[in-house]
Parts: sequence; C-alpha cells; structure tokens
Amino acid sequence: MRRLVVASLAGVLAACGGQSGGSATTPTPSASPYVATESGFSAVFPATPAKQTQKVNQPGINADLTLYTATTNDEQVIVGYEPLPLAPQQSEIQSRLDAGVAGSASNTNGTVLSKSNTTFLGQPAEDAVIQAQGAVVHERIVFFGAKLYIFEGITRSTDAKHPAYDTLLATFKTL
Repeated sequence: MRRLVVASLAGVLAACGGQSGGSATTPTPSASPYVATESGFSAVFPATPAKQTQKVNQPGINADLTLYTATTNDEQVIVGYEPLPLAPQQSEIQSRLDAGVAGSASNTNGTVLSKSNTTFLGQPAEDAVIQAQGAVVHERIVFFGAKLYIFEGITRSTDAKHPAYDTLLATFKTL
C-alpha cells in the first residue's frame, strides 16, 4: 500500500447564511453526499472532489488506486480506494494496517506522531497523525472485505482544525 498526495483544484466552501430581520441567523443547508458508485461509497466532501486513478506497482501487487481529492483554503481531504484481489485474513488485518501507516510516512518522508487502533463502521481500522514537510496528515485506514479505503485530512500544522476531514468520516457510507 502506498499513499500518494496529489495536487487538486482548490475548492472554496460557501459562506454561512446571513442575518435576517433580528439576531437569528439562517442555518447553513446540509451538504449532499458525493456518490462514487464505482468505488462503492458516499461521503460529504467540502467541494466536489477531483478523481484520479494511479497505478500501484509493488512486488506482488499491480493494482489501481483511485483518489478523490477536495481542497479548501485550510484543508485537503482525500479518499483513496483500492480493490484487492482477496480480502485480508483476520490474522493479517493489523499487520496490513500498520504497514499502511508506515508506508504513508515513508512516502511523504514523514514521521508518525501518533497511531491508534479503532473501529470504523464495524471494521478494524487504524488512525494515524503523520508530520511531513509543511503538512500534517490525519489518516484512517480500513478494509471492507476486499476493498481498502484510506481517508486523509491534510493541514499545515498539528494544532490546525480539520472539520472537512471530520465530516468526511462522519458521513462516509459503503454502498
């Protein structure tokens, strides 16, 4: 597994609703989820994501990684999807999650600041924070059967908020 950060078109979030009459504000309408039927998911992105497919050529692996990338002024969010020939065995999942985080750090010449195991939509997953040159990557890796998903929220500093990444994770659904 490898993580590839790609440049994407800048997207700008719409401004929140304005004032009306008194002191009440107009609530911001809920964003509609982006549906990626061919990659088997839906999620709310901060802007329409750009889609890119890249070849992954590693010993024993020759696959396509599809990236969905959306960018705001302060944050970039990515969903990476890779169909696998076989679902990992239960005994292999943790080592593959660990290898994914290590690969992400290596591919960005970054350092893993933290990582932890979690459950995401009923599946074992791993969260990590990686410090790279000029960027901090919040990452979650999870397998749904023979489907690998990598979620990333990229900001400029460790203390930067990452609301688009949080929303992406909270609204992600498999199809």
